Amino acid sequence: MSKILRSFYHNLKEPVIIYDINEQILYCNKAFGKTFAKLDGSLGLDALKKLNYKFYSESCLLESSELMSYSPVIAAIKANTDFTTYALYQLQERNYLYYIIKSFTFKKYKVVYFYDVTKELELEKLRKENEVLKIQNLEFSNTNSKAQNQAVKMALLNRISTSIRETLDAKSLIRTALKELSMIFGAHKVYYAAEAKEKFILEYVYPSSFSSQVGEVLSYDKSVLKNIFDGKNSFQFCLKEHNDSKEPLKAPLNRIIMPVIKSSEVLGIIVIFTPKKEIGEIEKELLVGISGQISSAIFQVILFNQVTKKKEELEDTIKELKETQLQLINAEKMASLGQLIASVAHEINTPLASISANNEIARKIYDNAIENIEILKDLNSIDKEAIKRINNLVQSLKRFVRLDEMVQQEANINQELDLTLNLLKHKTKKGIKIEKNFGEMPLVKCYPNMLNQVFLNILMNAIQSVEKKTQKIGEYGAGIEITTKIQDDKLLVSIKDNGLGIEDKNKKKIFQAGFTTKKIGEGTGMGLAICKKIIEKHKGLLFFDSKKPDNTKPDTYCTEFCIAIPL
Repeated sequence: MSKILRSFYHNLKEPVIIYDINEQILYCNKAFGKTFAKLDGSLGLDALKKLNYKFYSESCLLESSELMSYSPVIAAIKANTDFTTYALYQLQERNYLYYIIKSFTFKKYKVVYFYDVTKELELEKLRKENEVLKIQNLEFSNTNSKAQNQAVKMALLNRISTSIRETLDAKSLIRTALKELSMIFGAHKVYYAAEAKEKFILEYVYPSSFSSQVGEVLSYDKSVLKNIFDGKNSFQFCLKEHNDSKEPLKAPLNRIIMPVIKSSEVLGIIVIFTPKKEIGEIEKELLVGISGQISSAIFQVILFNQVTKKKEELEDTIKELKETQLQLINAEKMASLGQLIASVAHEINTPLASISANNEIARKIYDNAIENIEILKDLNSIDKEAIKRINNLVQSLKRFVRLDEMVQQEANINQELDLTLNLLKHKTKKGIKIEKNFGEMPLVKCYPNMLNQVFLNILMNAIQSVEKKTQKIGEYGAGIEITTKIQDDKLLVSIKDNGLGIEDKNKKKIFQAGFTTKKIGEGTGMGLAICKKIIEKHKGLLFFDSKKPDNTKPDTYCTEFCIAIPL
């Protein structure tokens, strides 16, 4: 072996063994001795056995019956061609180094190299682990970013939802959303505009420094409008806010137009101007979520405002109906009063005539007052009674015509019936008998003047029915019976008469407004219709029963009107 070859391998860092053609070891360099330690001063086959025991490889390219041929070192020596294999070298139990063993033939020598690749493999392993960690870290970072964005989204949606719960004021609600969007997108300006026939009217803007734009009409080209009415967000860098902008923007901004839609109807748009060049998927998802929340919120506000408006309209209508109802009741009362005026005037004139005559007699006997003192006393007593009659009649009229029906008061129903009968006394002087069966009656909370109207209408109808029967058959029956009582926590009033009764064909029409069987001037046709409304206002019932009169039994009652009012 030449000195040049020996010198070349001597200073190599990798262990090297050189064999001759007979597989005898000719040379081991210095690195070999340092790496694998001393081999008992011998480099023969016995020495290699010790080395072979410490090397292990899963692959063997040679066929041999000798166990040692499975050693990677022996395989490298015996290989007929250039040979390379990976092998483990055991330093201690569970402690290994990784080697690449290479062999090649140079002239008449076999050279075997041992390359320690432990550190390289560990570095490669660390590099791969690092790559995996990088991927995992990137995935974690993306997941974390998504989670953060989702948290931001949920926080924003929660704030908007809270705003919805706390107020149904569209102004407050939309301004909250605009402010939040401005912070998320670092926006130069954010505004909401309501849809108006494929154009949009700017209603709210953030920040308030742009409030002078409120009321501005926004117009867009067909492609932008198509996206809006298709429910799609549009992203576009532009120098003008919209087609009809009077002044350009100072710098190009990313214009985001987000349609606000509910039930396929475009309510309006939210427009965001931001310097951000890229809008990420997370932010786009955020816009979709916000759009849904704001759409629902605005729709709720619109519905609430509509309901509020309808409620106000209904309240106005109810107020008008109440006023109309009161006017009708008063009109019917005045009509009923009109029918009483002539008779009432007669009732007043009779005691007045008595007073006047008494005064004339008194004047004549003043000269001889002492002798005629008893006569004066009698005249004075007659005058007092006459004045009392006038006073009662006037008081009854005053109570009947007063217009405070809309105020509930506590009243004694028996007394109210007496008041009505007092007004009708002149009607019953002709022989119509009034029988009163009044039960013990507590004070009842009601609209007393309205009930007087009911009593008056029913009693006048009863009197007129009895009068017509009298004119027809020539005699009065028992007349009219009035009964009052409290039963099952209800006030019950019954008014019976033995008049002509109600014909079958008229029974279904009796409570219809405008229906009357009386002659022109005798009634308005509103009496019983209004009576029914008054009793219903008291949460009560007005009903009747009527049959044809039995002329063989003139005292038999044929018609009965019943009033039932819960206490």
